[in-house]
Amino acid sequence: MSLMTSTNTKVTLKRWRVRFRIFFIFLLSLSIIIGLDISVNSEDFYLDLQKRLIMKISKENLFFDVYWMGIYVGKASFEAKNESDHITITSRINSAPFISNLYRVEDFAQSVIFQGKPVNFKIKQHEGRYRSNKETVFDIENGKITYFNHLKGERYDHQIPNNQPLWDIISGFYYLRTFKLKVGTSVFINIFDSNKFYNAEVKIIGKEKLKITENWESETLIIKPILLTEGLFKRRGDIKIWLTDDEYKIPVKVETSISIGKVIAKIRSIETMK
Repeated sequence: MSLMTSTNTKVTLKRWRVRFRIFFIFLLSLSIIIGLDISVNSEDFYLDLQKRLIMKISKENLFFDVYWMGIYVGKASFEAKNESDHITITSRINSAPFISNLYRVEDFAQSVIFQGKPVNFKIKQHEGRYRSNKETVFDIENGKITYFNHLKGERYDHQIPNNQPLWDIISGFYYLRTFKLKVGTSVFINIFDSNKFYNAEVKIIGKEKLKITENWESETLIIKPILLTEGLFKRRGDIKIWLTDDEYKIPVKVETSISIGKVIAKIRSIETMK
């Protein structure tokens, strides 16, 4: 492999990591307030959310393969466990072995929801030379958030603006999946990630009948998240997500354009337990 090809691959993998995390750990996140007035009493909002988040299954595992220009570059998995009042959502992203020789990606993130409210979010990242170990503690009842950067020994305390409904970057997506999404409409989102508050928009832009696996074809909804931030996404390239157009809204495909080709994540398998 030439030096130029190696350098291009590393740059592409960095962009893949950023966008794939944004998309898929955005795809497992967000304060979706569709059909609800954001000024609604926060406690009422979360009570409503608790009812919506009652999963029809006790466990769901989603497994994805990630490709760049048709080349397999990594895998991702997402596990949601419903245990009484607790829902735990865990995400793992890993680069393929041959890619890891150039730029290793080993990411772990976990979100915990208790009685419909986010209570804890952890993320550990190993991406090339980059390392992180961060944690967010949500105190929804008192309108407070505490953010920890464990590697740097830092702690930051925040007041939730206007005591508005808020999510970490994983739990909100599972909330999104509980709603009826209509093409031509948008869902607006409040999230807290990496020690900052963000506002985002998710556009429902179309429908498509998609052949997902050899034996599985489904009508899907196509959504497009737009993150209006300076550092997280910078509006470079588009991200599109395909969700099954049914009551489960399973994410089955993710596509993002980068400077060199496209990165596509396709669902490989699903495991559920009732």
